[in-house]
Amino acid sequence: MNLAKVVRRVFALLGSCVFLLPLSACGSANAGGRTTLSFLSWYNEQTMKPFIDEFERRNPDISVDFSFSPPTPEYIQTLQTRLVGNQAPDVFIITSENKADLIKNHYVRDLTDEPFMKDIDKTNKDFVSQSSRVYGMSLSSWASGIVYNKDLLAKVGAKDVPQDWDGFLDLCARLKNVGVTPYLETISEAPSRITDGFQGSLYESRGVDVGHLVDKMPQTPGQDQKEATEAWLKLYERGLVSRNVVGMSADDMKSEFTNGRVAMICTGPWDFPAFSESGIHWGLGAMPVLRKGMTNYAQGSPSPGYAIYSGLSGDKLKAAQKFLTFLSSKWSLEQFSRNGDAITVKGFSTQVIPQYRWIYEHNVRTGKYFLVTNFFVKPDVLSTELKAETQRLLMGSEDVDGWARNVDAKMAAVQ
Repeated sequence: MNLAKVVRRVFALLGSCVFLLPLSACGSANAGGRTTLSFLSWYNEQTMKPFIDEFERRNPDISVDFSFSPPTPEYIQTLQTRLVGNQAPDVFIITSENKADLIKNHYVRDLTDEPFMKDIDKTNKDFVSQSSRVYGMSLSSWASGIVYNKDLLAKVGAKDVPQDWDGFLDLCARLKNVGVTPYLETISEAPSRITDGFQGSLYESRGVDVGHLVDKMPQTPGQDQKEATEAWLKLYERGLVSRNVVGMSADDMKSEFTNGRVAMICTGPWDFPAFSESGIHWGLGAMPVLRKGMTNYAQGSPSPGYAIYSGLSGDKLKAAQKFLTFLSSKWSLEQFSRNGDAITVKGFSTQVIPQYRWIYEHNVRTGKYFLVTNFFVKPDVLSTELKAETQRLLMGSEDVDGWARNVDAKMAAVQ
């Protein structure tokens, strides 16, 4: 859909509507014999145009009115403005940062029993659920791992990343002893990815259903994650990694790795093209488990879900249901896969690069990944507080007990 077409559509709508009516009342459900379906995407027009063109080809009685707002804060604000202004899009994005408000204010339709949800992975459903009801259709996920320089690991006789944390700490010590910087991570932008992997394993070992963490009161992510944080902190307490990483950006970390100055970093698939283009001899290992015998988890997350506005009925609702059915079809999944998405829908397998295959099969497709901010209320507040308190912890301004108390106190204050 080009700009000229959009402008023509806007002027046509303005010419046919009474200005005192809200915009949602102006958009007819059956303009010219076609049902118009409005879709507010946070994927741009270049990404979504092939989907819309194919959907309209298959459904000539439906026209998709596409609009775009970039993620994440700008999209959430745009959507909120339209919802409260009675200009709700028919289909839109639901994700961790807005799902609580969308569900609480009854803006999203319950999709739990829709036929197109049958093959959606449970972890993806949990991501956009509340009280065992599902409000979005999430089709893909990502998971991170330990990227390593094969040539640097070979200097101490290692061929891969150890499977458990004690082994990982030992490898770091051996690398440091031969003058190799063993590991870097960025703490300036978010807490360590490693603690999320640990926490996913810990929750499973404790029998915790993470889909119900959002309903737990009081919210105690700090107390929950104390054990994981204490284990991760050994990297710095033992002097294996410099505490100066508190000021390192993700780009700085990636540059150190691609220039061969560090043996291992922790990141995800968004950085793989840069590693391949650099010519470095690299591999990807799973995140180490906290203790031998525990289930391996990565830090990772489902993709945002597609939601249907709760106020739809009649032809509009049928069109929205057809659109989500199409987005979960084989044609669409193949297109998403070509775009680089790691699809988790049952019965479909994405072709990923060889380095990512193990993590895709054992973490992504099985749902063995965890991101703490996905499962508690006020994820924006939690994310900011975790980053700030983790930086204070790393610089020695507080201990792990103080870190946990401060995180939980902040969450209690915003309940």
